[in-house]
Amino acid sequence: MKKFLLTGVALAALASGSALAADLPARRGMPVKAPEPVSYGYNWSGFYIGAHAGGGFGEKCFAFAGASDGCHDTDGWLGGGQVGFNMQSGQFVFGVEFSGSWADINGSHNALIVPADSYRSELNTLLLFTGRVGMTFDRMLLYVTGGGAWARDKFDFVAAGVGTASTKQNRAGWTVGAGLEYGLSPNWSIAAQYNYVDLGDKDVTFGAPLAPFTDRVEQDLHLATVRLNYRFGGYGAPVAARY
Repeated sequence: MKKFLLTGVALAALASGSALAADLPARRGMPVKAPEPVSYGYNWSGFYIGAHAGGGFGEKCFAFAGASDGCHDTDGWLGGGQVGFNMQSGQFVFGVEFSGSWADINGSHNALIVPADSYRSELNTLLLFTGRVGMTFDRMLLYVTGGGAWARDKFDFVAAGVGTASTKQNRAGWTVGAGLEYGLSPNWSIAAQYNYVDLGDKDVTFGAPLAPFTDRVEQDLHLATVRLNYRFGGYGAPVAARY
């Protein structure tokens, strides 16, 4: 029985070797295709949180009873934080972001109607809720952004020899911008971003110690920020894009 089993195994091995040998001529001259490696590129998908700092400048224009009462330039600093989410599809990245900034962007001018009087203004809070679309080149992401903007302003009207009337106001508008982001490590990235913010025109009412009166104020801003983000993701997910 033992000899019979050994003979069977030997015959099976011989038959298998013969089949492989018969198959070799059909494959002779054909290159063997190695399996394609999986590409683990920089992965931009996921939630992120970060901080930003920068500066801004703009203009506020005042009108009383339909007549211009002058404009002043504004400038200053801002800083704060942001949270967002990105989704990468091939070479494209889609995302949403909410950012909040403390700011001191201010300016002043003498009134045109009564040159002895003057206006002062200060923007001290800015909120942006935006979407963005970008194109990635591995660690580098170029993107455009746009959405809603909200600001908190303080206005002073100084009447010569009488006193100062102050008021605060919330304003809403829109923003568009663009940026460049670079991946420093699997989870950390740094970005430079520009935003134009249009806060439209809105009535501003001044009161005590003066007789109440209303100005129409038009406002816009240009912002430049540097942003540092930590993303809850990074390497480890295959990226199917071909660059």
